[in-house]
Amino acid sequence: MQEFIITIIKENATDIVCITLLFFFGKLILKLIIKRFANIVNDGDDSHTSKKEKRAETLGHIIASIGNIVIYTIILFMILNLFGVDIRPILAGAGVIGLAIGFGTQSLVKDFVSGLFILVENQYGIGDKVKIGSSEGHVIRITMRSTVLEDDEGKIYYISNGLIKDVINMSQQKESL
Repeated sequence: MQEFIITIIKENATDIVCITLLFFFGKLILKLIIKRFANIVNDGDDSHTSKKEKRAETLGHIIASIGNIVIYTIILFMILNLFGVDIRPILAGAGVIGLAIGFGTQSLVKDFVSGLFILVENQYGIGDKVKIGSSEGHVIRITMRSTVLEDDEGKIYYISNGLIKDVINMSQQKESL
């Protein structure tokens, strides 16, 4: 077994170095993108965390997660290719599986994308009084999948972000838009 590994390393030393450098370079670029994104939304006020900074932090986590998945997947395929595994059937199979999963999770993807737009467009935030459809109350939680409202009577409403068509935000004033 050790001879096999040593042979692989000797024959593919430059490829191993390139894969390692690509991995670290990808991670560095991802960190720089997230840091740049945080600097863009930073308003310079360190006394409290603004809604904009919370939104940026949430989006930063999403970018980091997606970026890490892409980096690790590319590195995995490069390593498999290094060991002589033909990755074309794997990629084709992953495409078919991804398509099947995409059809099966359309509502989840719709909720996720809608949640992303709610955060990016600052339609409402935690603590805002809003009316979504027939539900009215204060926003107590926003996730990528749903929005949670609490009305004046203490009732809790869970609304899928993909179902949200129109929002009336009673907390935003005209000059804050």
